[in-house]
Amino acid sequence: MNSINVPNSKWYVVYTYPNYEKKVQSIFLRSNIPCFLPVQTVIRNWSDRKKAVEIPLFPNYIFVYADHKTKYQVLNVYGVSRYVSSNGAPVTISENEIDVIKKLMVVPGIVVERKVDAGDLVEITDGAFEGIKGVVFKKSSKSRLGIKIRGINQFLSIEIGMSSIKKCEIKI
Repeated sequence: MNSINVPNSKWYVVYTYPNYEKKVQSIFLRSNIPCFLPVQTVIRNWSDRKKAVEIPLFPNYIFVYADHKTKYQVLNVYGVSRYVSSNGAPVTISENEIDVIKKLMVVPGIVVERKVDAGDLVEITDGAFEGIKGVVFKKSSKSRLGIKIRGINQFLSIEIGMSSIKKCEIKI
């Protein structure tokens, strides 16, 4: 869901009970609370069949666009554990980071990286993702670009050709 211009509203990260992300999203939508649950389609194998299912890109996390009043409503939703916080304050995510996640979700083979080794800071120089900055790292002998989502300290990664990036000195 796109954020709406509500004064003093920001994107926050909510931590949910295990496997409650979609239930929480449904309650938020019924309550007119703008939210964003990034999902990815994966193939699951059962003994008798294979099925494509949507799973959360970030297990146990959902993003919510809330003002001061709505922040407290969110905590009353069954399935919400707490806000992700840092130094005692709820973590906010920029509109730009939400847009980056939305753009990257259309890329096949996106992987959430739990740990990324230090590498070169780069910027994509062409294509649909031009201007996105990230960290280059290797995985299974493929070049990947990791984009850090600061609020939840996780990384998204995509395969990228080395000719489509340039080294940058700007802090990400």
